[in-house]
Amino acid sequence: MFKKSLAAAALIVTISGAAYADEKAGAVEIGVLTCKVKDVTNLVVYTEQTFACEFDPRGNGANEWCEGEITKVGIDLSIKDGFTIVWGVFAPSENAYEAKALTGTYVGAAADVAVGVGGGAAVLVGGGDNSFSLQPISVSGVEGVGASIGLEAFEIR
Repeated sequence: MFKKSLAAAALIVTISGAAYADEKAGAVEIGVLTCKVKDVTNLVVYTEQTFACEFDPRGNGANEWCEGEITKVGIDLSIKDGFTIVWGVFAPSENAYEAKALTGTYVGAAADVAVGVGGGAAVLVGGGDNSFSLQPISVSGVEGVGASIGLEAFEIR
């Protein structure tokens, strides 16, 4: 069962990455969003995680603080508490970002696998006019055994 979950997760990651590359060709990284989990609710078919986040824009812009909430609908056989996600933030151009422009809902497919220390992938698209995308750079603090696969939404407020 775990091997099938792992294979399904890998397939979703591959499809999501290919779709992202086609849709966002020419996008530029405009900064980094670091989110640390504050609270987790895991009900196997519905997971909700609340984060404290900091956006560090490239260039001379000031860092911004915000709150994020990930909701996932699908199978989640793991409980992850005490971890940090670092996202690369991409836009159509370097000048596309204005203060608080990341506010909004981001959606995409997600897959996570953990055996010992693990990680996952989810390329999410959203924000102002759906013009931003978030791509995970690193995940730290995920330990244990588990797998999840499903549709994911990340709301930044």
